[in-house]
Amino acid sequence: MMKNKIAFLTTIFPMNIQYLYDFFDSLKNQTCQNFDVIVVNDGYKEFGKIKSNYNQLNIIELKYSNTPAKNREYGINYCIDNNYDILIFGDSDDYFAKNRIEKSIELLRENDIVVNDLSLFDESGIYEENYLSHRLENLQTVDFEFIKNKNIFGLSNTAIKLNDLKGINIPDDLIAVDWYFFTLLLCEGQKAIFTNETVSYYRQYEENTVGIKELDEGSFQKTLKVKKLQYEALKDKINGIDTKLKELSDIKFDNQEKINYPLWWELT
Repeated sequence: MMKNKIAFLTTIFPMNIQYLYDFFDSLKNQTCQNFDVIVVNDGYKEFGKIKSNYNQLNIIELKYSNTPAKNREYGINYCIDNNYDILIFGDSDDYFAKNRIEKSIELLRENDIVVNDLSLFDESGIYEENYLSHRLENLQTVDFEFIKNKNIFGLSNTAIKLNDLKGINIPDDLIAVDWYFFTLLLCEGQKAIFTNETVSYYRQYEENTVGIKELDEGSFQKTLKVKKLQYEALKDKINGIDTKLKELSDIKFDNQEKINYPLWWELT
């Protein structure tokens, strides 16, 4: 039963069980505990065993199997339909600083969207602290122009107010669901702010949909595909996006310039 007005949303799928322990341990240790954990379960068996280890958390499991985009859509619409005031996003293969929920709530008092910093880690441990701070200043406002060509809004380092948000529809084949979703919110006039006063620990590994890394031929082709899908989905919603779509046809791998601390999808 829902007992809070703050939702922490994730999706799970067949994955390394240790990742889920890391994820839920970080939620158990949050300085603010007045939230529900909404889990869209896409085929993870015996999730009941995980839930029983964290009975101090109010975990609401939604069993739903579809494309990654539609799983996200389902979870977001559930939180809208159930009248949560605040929605905080977190990927189930990541973990979070103890003050993540508290800091998100604090900054949402004066803003519509909060995007927090990322620290990168792999199986050897954390190897890059506060990655986004190389490109943004604390409490910097982030607008559509900043993310037209790139993205910093992930579904593991963002939080939003839900007060006036209507149900959403995300194209089935979209890869960069986060980029699409937050682009629409910013173009509707919502105010977003960046903070490095809390952190999401962003796991870098083979199965990750997208990491932050140097460009090679493979990542170049993937980024090109993601951008084409993104601009196709937005071209009837935002003026000028069709021009960005046409520009992609002229981009070649061998004429890319090196970018220090590249952001998501920035490498073309």
